[in-house]
Amino acid sequence: MNKLGVKYFIVVVLAILAAALLMGHVKAEAQWEAEWQKTLEAGKKEGKVSVYVSLLAPAVRKNAPAFKKKFGIEVEVTTGRGAQMTEKLRTEIRAGANLADVALSGNNPMFTVKKMGVTEPMDNKLILPEVTNPKLWYTLDRLPWVDDAKHLFPFYAYPNRDISINTDLVKPGEIQSWQDLLKPQFKGKIVWSDPSIFGSGFNGVSTNIMNKVTNENFYRQLVATQEVTLSRDLRQMAEWLAKGKYAVGVSLEGGPIAEMMNAGAHIDYVTVKEGAYLSYDAGVVGIAAKAPHPNAAKVFVNWLLSKDGQDFAQRATKYMSARNDIPTEGIVNPRSMRIPGEKYFIVSSSIEKWINEDQKKYLALVKDLFGPLIGR
Repeated sequence: MNKLGVKYFIVVVLAILAAALLMGHVKAEAQWEAEWQKTLEAGKKEGKVSVYVSLLAPAVRKNAPAFKKKFGIEVEVTTGRGAQMTEKLRTEIRAGANLADVALSGNNPMFTVKKMGVTEPMDNKLILPEVTNPKLWYTLDRLPWVDDAKHLFPFYAYPNRDISINTDLVKPGEIQSWQDLLKPQFKGKIVWSDPSIFGSGFNGVSTNIMNKVTNENFYRQLVATQEVTLSRDLRQMAEWLAKGKYAVGVSLEGGPIAEMMNAGAHIDYVTVKEGAYLSYDAGVVGIAAKAPHPNAAKVFVNWLLSKDGQDFAQRATKYMSARNDIPTEGIVNPRSMRIPGEKYFIVSSSIEKWINEDQKKYLALVKDLFGPLIGR
């Protein structure tokens, strides 16, 4: 074969490969579109989707008319805090009633719901390419499932910058590491969300220890020397920081802090060299194994995890979406923004093991470390 023939052969082969790839893409696109249309039509016939939801309940209820207008499916909202929602589901299961289509809450309640047998694998229920494409999520190379069986999908991923300061009392650069809290000038000037109960304070301490950000000796020294104040009153702690009663707040809840900041309080978050842990506790979704409206459930979850649905969820809570293609400026609480180049870690490599096995062990440790301050 002469040179001209070789070139012709290569061109033909490349053309065939390109055509094959194009046909594969067209076929894949036709398949998901056909499945989506089939699911939509079946969901419309089912008429409604029953969503059991905690934090997002008011927003989901408010958005229900828009969802019905877009998809022809009513949204029925059952609300309650995580523990209330799981107890309601447990009662319904015992009565043989399967009323929930979708459950949407935090890590702990959702793993409890999974353990009760309410949920089922959800990976085969995600249809939209904008949902199934890993590159559109912060994880980039995989979808951010929190369990190996793929029952539960977290749709927030926001850093917990646990140290907040009154900027009138703490100079720029004065706190660049957790170790800086041991400085003499902060004695009697630190208020800490009580870590001896499940909540933001416990999550911060236990996650730091687990990831070797800090160690037990750090907390023992802190408790012994710094006259730290513990509190469970979320709003009061934010007010104390804003008014300058305390210079430093640790693990204070983002909502009250954001409210104070928006009102003009001289409060800011500190980025420390050890990094921050990523949380998605406010938003984990699963589909019920015996959903009475299974197709409507799939429509709801695919919408929730789409760009449109995540924009809705992010605006509702000000927590940063786990997607990386959602506008954030002027929407997301500054504490909840992922920043390029900042170091992040997660509570545990196995969230399910953490919730089912490790939490109680670490709670006992934290109670021991902060024992002298508890109830003071």
